[in-house]
Amino acid sequence: MHAGHDDVISVCADAEALLRAGRNSEARKAARAALYTDGPDPRLYALLGRAHAAEADEQHTDRAEAILSEGLAVFPDDPGLLAAYAKLRAAHPQSPEPAEQSRELSPEDPRAVDPERAGEGIPGGDREAGATSPGRQQRHDARLVLAVIGHPMGAAQQAAGQARARPTDDRIAVLAESLTALARPGRAPLRLLVRAPLAAGIGCWAWFAAWLLGVAALHLPTWAALAALPGPALFPLLHGVLRGARRRAGDRVPAAPAVASAPGAFPALPPVPPYTRREKTAAAVVLVMVAVALAVFALGA
Repeated sequence: MHAGHDDVISVCADAEALLRAGRNSEARKAARAALYTDGPDPRLYALLGRAHAAEADEQHTDRAEAILSEGLAVFPDDPGLLAAYAKLRAAHPQSPEPAEQSRELSPEDPRAVDPERAGEGIPGGDREAGATSPGRQQRHDARLVLAVIGHPMGAAQQAAGQARARPTDDRIAVLAESLTALARPGRAPLRLLVRAPLAAGIGCWAWFAAWLLGVAALHLPTWAALAALPGPALFPLLHGVLRGARRRAGDRVPAAPAVASAPGAFPALPPVPPYTRREKTAAAVVLVMVAVALAVFALGA
């Protein structure tokens, strides 16, 4: 469903206030939630792009460029989007050109001086992120929707409704099957791995390493090390659940074209960002931690 004009104005005002107060993450969450629950609006997309750009971080800058470029592909003449994109290009001249159908706005253009005065623009379409693996894209999409909607069953039901409305969209079909599988009873640990992959992943491997070190330090029987396995065992379980969801999405019976629903009721999913330095560092730390634990355990066995 679409947000009413007054609702959009209210959300934009709240998100703008958060952005001005330096609460960028909250501003992004407010804009993104409005997009997913009420449908696209150029002002919300521009706010989302500006809230990413405000972080002055390479990953967020790339995300802001992607959001604004995608918005320009759908709203090529929106002054707010043009102004926001021009401001981003002025601050980061290495950013690539916007989509073909968009028009560049010079930073000297009066509309580029103050994006707030020019009106807020926004992106609605979305491009895939290069050579992203199916599993990474699947986890990214599920994490995004769970973060916005919150309740697992509610997220699954909304995604399933969108899959029925857009029967030819494979990405939405995979998302719907993934959320339905993750929402089942007893799968809270798997949802945690999707929602907070860094914290939960490090926790799983820390459990594994701590148990092995404890067995070695306390000279416990070797079989006691089996207690270290539940943490890492969650990863193959999650992989199996997500692979099954992809298989079911691929095996679905082609549906007849759906009756046109409100355009953009479920915004196109954003591109999957590349691995961040934080993720790479965490992976390296985990590898070292596990290697040390295995070495100590083997020596003490």
